[in-house]
Amino acid sequence: MAFKKDELIFLLGAGASVEAGIPASCGMISELENLLNTNNDWKDYAPVYHFIKSSIIYADGIQGKFEPFNFNIERLINTIDELLKSDEHPLFPFIGSWTPKLPEVSDNNFKKLSDFRKKIVIELRDHWVQLEYEDNAAYYSGLSAFQEEYQYPLRIFTLNYDLCVEKACLENGVERGFGEGRNWDWRIFDNEEEIQKNIFLYKLHGSIDWIRDDDSGFLTYKNSSIPPEKLEIIFGTTYKLQYIDPFLFFAYEFRKRILSDAKVLISIGYGFADEHINGIISQALKGNPSRKLLVVSRSDDQKSELDQIKKTLDTRLDENIVFSNTGAKQFFKNNLNLSYISNFFPEEEAPFDEL
Repeated sequence: MAFKKDELIFLLGAGASVEAGIPASCGMISELENLLNTNNDWKDYAPVYHFIKSSIIYADGIQGKFEPFNFNIERLINTIDELLKSDEHPLFPFIGSWTPKLPEVSDNNFKKLSDFRKKIVIELRDHWVQLEYEDNAAYYSGLSAFQEEYQYPLRIFTLNYDLCVEKACLENGVERGFGEGRNWDWRIFDNEEEIQKNIFLYKLHGSIDWIRDDDSGFLTYKNSSIPPEKLEIIFGTTYKLQYIDPFLFFAYEFRKRILSDAKVLISIGYGFADEHINGIISQALKGNPSRKLLVVSRSDDQKSELDQIKKTLDTRLDENIVFSNTGAKQFFKNNLNLSYISNFFPEEEAPFDEL
């Protein structure tokens, strides 16, 4: 049995790379707090960090949100970005003054906030998302093995900045949309018959090796370190659906693929924290009762997590969502095959042809 072209779509979240040594958003907070407590180059930023974190806890408490505490690296950066808007923030005319503690911890200068953000991005670029891909991310090669069994190009949408897919699936061929001169060009994906590669990779939040030319506006990639202010990633912004390419194009592609031919969306390590992604998934499930969402995630309380996912996606269709309580590494190595995925379809509605 074999699924038809584009009936299987992949969505990767931070949890897919944790076993490769790349911390998820909450793990990055732990790494950051360790730096603030032990590294002299970071200690000056501890007061402003503690102020922001405690303010977020306070704001959640006002709304009755005490457990679990929802705080990660992106929420921290979101808050810093909003504070840095200062008098350019649309709500500034309605605010009498900043809380007196903020000027104190920022030395009466928002440059300290800006420098703190810059150091966090440098840490992400140089340490949190860098690793020995050949060893730590080798399990991602399970995607290549699956593509060979599937016999059609594999569409992988990812929210991660790392290069796990590119490195582990190099021999299979990974198309990211860069043409001559390393410039990104959406028309490459629009001419699929000319693509000789077997994996189409859509990096919805950017990549650790992307940079945009200041003069031309063209997106390209580099093999060496990129200045943190020029790193082309969506990191910390509340407005994840960017109006520039490739971000807008990739979001459109995700919507088009999942709402048209897709029978199964295989979500690996995604925490369902991005509203625009959740909205597209919810629309896809409600629009086709036979469409499946396979959630691959390790959980101590599978029922509670599944209930939370259903609530987040605003769906009561129990048959639409199935849960695989395993880590990405085990799934890629042991479970990712057509036989396993076919088990989620009753015989009478299986979306495949007999070979």
